[in-house]
Amino acid sequence: MRRSVCLTLLLAAAACRQGGPAPAERSEAEASSPSAVTPAPSPSLAPVAGLAGEWRVAGIDGRDFNEPYAIALSGNTAELWWEPRCAGLVRGYRIDGAAIVFGPPSSAATPRPGAPPPPVCAIAVPERLDDVARAIDAATTIGRTGANGVLIA
Repeated sequence: MRRSVCLTLLLAAAACRQGGPAPAERSEAEASSPSAVTPAPSPSLAPVAGLAGEWRVAGIDGRDFNEPYAIALSGNTAELWWEPRCAGLVRGYRIDGAAIVFGPPSSAATPRPGAPPPPVCAIAVPERLDDVARAIDAATTIGRTGANGVLIA
């Protein structure tokens, strides 16, 4: 099954840094419709240079993310993560045109023998965070939508 995650910009300032147009607002019907489908990647999607900024997961597997909570991801020029980072959803990425490859984070270091274990992350992880991680891990393409979101499929 093809998995996709659609990320929508949370902070307009991040779009300005990326040189993209101002974010377009989703209509109320679009935002509340459980049957809205995220479009598949197509040549009409604009290129994305990077994922620096704050992003809201708007959909997974072609369906809007309609939960009583939101999942926001943070990014820089080399990584995409969910806070707190100790929860383990940190992925390095590389974009080449419309292709994206996710992998281990660039900050991942091999622990030295005898080094103390990483800190325990005693938090409540959102129920659908695993779905987001699976969609990101399966992704191979990326593009900016007409509504200034980013589709990762």
